[in-house]
Amino acid sequence: MKINILGSEWTIEYRNADADPLLKEDDGYTDPSIRLIVIANKRDDCEIQDFKCMQKENLRHEIIHAFLFESGLRFNLEHREFGHEETMIDWLAIQFPKILEVFKEADCL
Repeated sequence: MKINILGSEWTIEYRNADADPLLKEDDGYTDPSIRLIVIANKRDDCEIQDFKCMQKENLRHEIIHAFLFESGLRFNLEHREFGHEETMIDWLAIQFPKILEVFKEADCL
């Protein structure tokens, strides 16, 4: 799947963890060098009941990273070993559907 982020084309791919070593410990990642977002497919040992919901949250998380990269915020200088502030990225990914609804309700888009 192709998406447009701030004028740049990004590719989203869904992969199995056994086929992608970067998914061994993570549920997704963003590679800004080739504008690629990778999201993990459900593992055989996954016990999460609503996996699709979690997978969508992971995709939002990685899309937010891509927006930051395209905005020139490739690295967070306060967290050199981690990159962007993961807590804030998670919060925005989790809360964005609710924020969007409020924006629509307030007619401020």
